[in-house]
Amino acid sequence: MSAEAPVRTITAEALTAESFAPYGRIVAFDGIAPELVRTAGSDWTDAYDERPITRETPSLGMTSAPGAPFVSTVMERHANVEEALLPAGRAIVLAVAEASAATAPASDDVRAFLIPPGAAVVLAPGTWHDACRGADGPTSYYWLASCVDSGSSPWTPLAGGPVSVGVAA
Repeated sequence: MSAEAPVRTITAEALTAESFAPYGRIVAFDGIAPELVRTAGSDWTDAYDERPITRETPSLGMTSAPGAPFVSTVMERHANVEEALLPAGRAIVLAVAEASAATAPASDDVRAFLIPPGAAVVLAPGTWHDACRGADGPTSYYWLASCVDSGSSPWTPLAGGPVSVGVAA
């Protein structure tokens, strides 16, 4: 049995607060942000977000993933939980679709974002998302989320078929 051919091909977009707003928020540790507290010592610097990263008490997890390009075929969502995703050292690609009342994410709604080291995204409750992939090869990334959410949807096939996701050269 052969896999279904992708119905769309998209390229991961640069991550900005405006472009990512329909899906959640970003925390950029390498930028100037009023919510960041910065400290420094003789040979180190530090920054932390004075807001909690998620509204729930999260578990810390790490996922190892292959690199882009990839075909997004399934997504999950957490109806009542925020999830933070952080690169472990190399840029990652995240495919998402907006939260909706639909029982499956729509292929036509899928967008992908490039999350660089030094940034994190916090997914809004209900946002459909695939697993992240490395932007330039296999990598690992961290996630922070409450693992108890009675409103979570299991991995669900994209309505309309798979979406091919790439990264600009």
